[in-house]
Parts: sequence; C-alpha cells; structure tokens
Amino acid sequence: MASLRTNTQTDPEIELFVKAGSDGESIGNCPFCQRLFMILWLKGVKFNVTTVDMTRKPEELKDLAPGTNPPFLIYNKELKTDFIKIEEFLEQTLAPPRYNIL
Repeated sequence: MASLRTNTQTDPEIELFVKAGSDGESIGNCPFCQRLFMILWLKGVKFNVTTVDMTRKPEELKDLAPGTNPPFLIYNKELKTDFIKIEEFLEQTLAPPRYNIL
C-alpha cells in the first residue's frame, strides 16, 4: 500500500522561549507563551522549550534577543520576536500536511 503522506522536508529546528513560573524552571502563566506552545503542540512538530526566569534573565539571552521578553522563537536558526507575527508564521509554515490524491 502506498503512503498517503510524503515528507520531502526534514523537521525544522524549533526552540520556543517562554516565561518561567515562580519556581524559575516550570512554564509560567503567560497566556501568549502558552498559546504558542499549544499551536506547536497541536501542529504535531518537535520543538524544544526553554523557560526564562524573568527575575534573573541570563546574559546569553540578552545577546540572543536584546530588549525582547518571552515569548519568542528560533525557527531554523532564525529569530522571531513578535507574538502576532510568530503565530501567523507558524500557521503559514506548519500548515496541515498535503496528501496525494490516489
């Protein structure tokens, strides 16, 4: 039987940066962060989550995305910082898979 879905692309490298909870490690209660997390999860893609303790913002984060607070995203080494634009980008880029007509 032929496969209905052909995957001609490799999985994108995605890292989502979200605000940390009060313990400094778990995912916090930011609705924007949670929304992007859910979009990625529902799209069924593999992604990494990095929580950012806003009380002790790491220096490497300041170098990575200066002046930016979570949520932001790195998609195949390209930084995306605007929440609305990230959501639109994910909807366009991670559209439902296209199936071959048999």
